[in-house]
Amino acid sequence: MKPGAAMSDATRALHDYWHPVALASALGDAPVAATLLGEAIVLWRAGGQAVAFRDRCVHRGTKLSLGWVEAGAIVCPYHGWAFDATGACTRIPALAEGRAIPARARADRLHCEERYGLVFVCLGTPRRPLYDVPEFDDPAFRVHLLGPVPWRAGAARSLENFMDEAHLPWAHPGMLGNRDSAPPVITRDVEEEDGAFYFECASEVRNRFDPTKTTLNRLTYRIVLPFTIYHENIYPNGDRVIDLFFTTPVSETETVRYMVVGRNFGLDQPPDKLIAFTLKIWEQDRVIIESQSPVELPLDLHDELHVRGPDNPAILYRRMMQALLA
Repeated sequence: MKPGAAMSDATRALHDYWHPVALASALGDAPVAATLLGEAIVLWRAGGQAVAFRDRCVHRGTKLSLGWVEAGAIVCPYHGWAFDATGACTRIPALAEGRAIPARARADRLHCEERYGLVFVCLGTPRRPLYDVPEFDDPAFRVHLLGPVPWRAGAARSLENFMDEAHLPWAHPGMLGNRDSAPPVITRDVEEEDGAFYFECASEVRNRFDPTKTTLNRLTYRIVLPFTIYHENIYPNGDRVIDLFFTTPVSETETVRYMVVGRNFGLDQPPDKLIAFTLKIWEQDRVIIESQSPVELPLDLHDELHVRGPDNPAILYRRMMQALLA
């Protein structure tokens, strides 16, 4: 969906959820443009705090992201109108001295939060808070970020790929599984929660610091609708890798991946190898997922063939997404 295009009811339903739209480090002295669910938005800082507006000046529709930040306000480049962090217009240079600024002269401010090194935006009214991961603030864990990584695929397609256990030895042989000894994927016990569901499995995983070693790890998945996954990779010795994965719907056919990763081992080692490992996995997946047709995930279970047992998480996700979007 292009910015300004008519929204479907399904797209409107996604407005009431948080989505990461930028790295917090990307917000400096200048406005930053982004797109979420087909809506053009602008991000900027006021007093050190991240602020998000719809990227449109109320005066003549100019993109505020083309302007600049001055004295705690974002300035439109067309006529110099300035808007503070609340959205109120604080200056119209063309107005004669003594004339009041019209009450309607306001920017459309959006819900905006900064957490985990990411800037999150909600276009509507948030239905739930951001997912809380206490370990990311625990000095016993080392944390790093991945993203933004753009994909030409629907956000639900991208999320379903992340939780699809059966593809691991085939798409990522020698890295997240072994084709020669790939066990059958037995029925997964999927526990449904309020707006989320949980399952776990075992998988042969290559050691991320020593590629000559593999272990049989316990993998856990908590899928929080619409597009968040809390994932743990637990080693037999108790080492843990925690992934908080997000896939942001830029439009109905474009998405951007972000992931916050924490680990309680190898704290003195830089995350370069871990990042390279994950990005290689994602690139192997991207080629496959971008080939899928249709680009958006079919929510009607009759549109694609499903196998009970291995596909249980995907079946439940599609059913829950259909209910959410309805």
